[in-house]
Amino acid sequence: MLEKIMQYKKVNYLIDDLLKTNLVKQLSWYTLAQFFVQSISFVSVIIISRYLGPTNLGLYSFVQNYVGAFLTIISGMDYYFTWKLSKSNNQFADLKTYIGHKTNIYVLLSIVGISLAWFILPKDVAILVSLMMTTIFLQSLNTFFIYAVIIKRAKLVAIVQISVALTMLFYKLILFFIKAPLFMFVIGAGVDLFLAGVIFSVYFFKSIPECRRAFFPFRTPKILSTLSFLFSIKLSIAALVFFQLLLRVDQLILATLSNAYTLGIYSAAVKISDIPNFLVGIISMALTSRISQISVKYDNESRKNLKYVMIYYIAVGIFISACIVVFAPLAVHVLYGTKFIDSVSVLRVYALSIPAIFLVSFFMSIYGARDKYKQQVIIFGSSLALNVFLIYVLTPFYGILGTAFATVVAYYFAAICLYAGAEKSSAKALKEDV
Repeated sequence: MLEKIMQYKKVNYLIDDLLKTNLVKQLSWYTLAQFFVQSISFVSVIIISRYLGPTNLGLYSFVQNYVGAFLTIISGMDYYFTWKLSKSNNQFADLKTYIGHKTNIYVLLSIVGISLAWFILPKDVAILVSLMMTTIFLQSLNTFFIYAVIIKRAKLVAIVQISVALTMLFYKLILFFIKAPLFMFVIGAGVDLFLAGVIFSVYFFKSIPECRRAFFPFRTPKILSTLSFLFSIKLSIAALVFFQLLLRVDQLILATLSNAYTLGIYSAAVKISDIPNFLVGIISMALTSRISQISVKYDNESRKNLKYVMIYYIAVGIFISACIVVFAPLAVHVLYGTKFIDSVSVLRVYALSIPAIFLVSFFMSIYGARDKYKQQVIIFGSSLALNVFLIYVLTPFYGILGTAFATVVAYYFAAICLYAGAEKSSAKALKEDV
């Protein structure tokens, strides 16, 4: 009994240590900005959903997911480049080179994405995709956001992000009051992708002469050089691409198996479930450095500490999931109105995935600290394949509830595999040390 009490106190000491940087008392500018940005974004979602209705919301969500699927490759590049730039002796030169690589890739992705859209999608949807993808090359300027974070300009980052979020909210409110057509909302979504990057680039060009001199004249690298760069960081890119696809493949496939109304009903439920995923993102961002310190140690004590933190993640995820399941009718009615009442059952099924998402987020920090990109590629790739298979099997029989259940199973499969892989690598490392 005494041993259990001591063990419980040890766990609490560990959690207290992890949370020493109290999220209220010592909240960083960046985390504060993310809180406001995500809150504003959710208000925007409610406005858009109520205005567009299920059918147009389905089209709007499909266009965003279609474009987002092509942009996942950039996430892996940014993750890799952040660490390289932070250790660089010539940051502006590396910044210029990387923006050149990203510009090449964005242009290629937009050409492929628009071409495929006109080949496989209805004409009206292809037009919406084209409107959003035509200017995505400007998103390469978002690299200046990475630079601002690296040089610790947290206040600048917060101000720009909040300003952009408020600007886009104001834009959507105008569209709402003038009863604008769907394509105006799609154009706004496209502008939202690069507006912050434009502001950051203008600020640094004006305020830092060395930055201005380094970038002019600006030429993009040769395409072969860009492809070689991509190949060198292929595992980092592949891991995040598979993970991002896992998060959106259900809506992409559902668009081919149903109509816009059904996709809108499904998307509304997913957007509510995404709220706690945003919260776990902020928590993970605040705790990643401390968790990483423990995860690179393979002794029994560190392994126990990681398990205790994992249990806390699971407990929080289960609590949020249970709340959403119970209050799903109220949440849908208050946020979307009676037009989306069919989203309730989907939301209740989809909410079951929240503990798994919390676990996946937790293990991604561990795998990142241990440089286990290959294992992430295998796990997320397998989970993606399982999700696709189950969607095609279950959706024809159970409709969108089958789609939601297939996604829930895929998320838990990923979480279990990540746990098993982490345990296996820890046990192997411990055995080698002995």
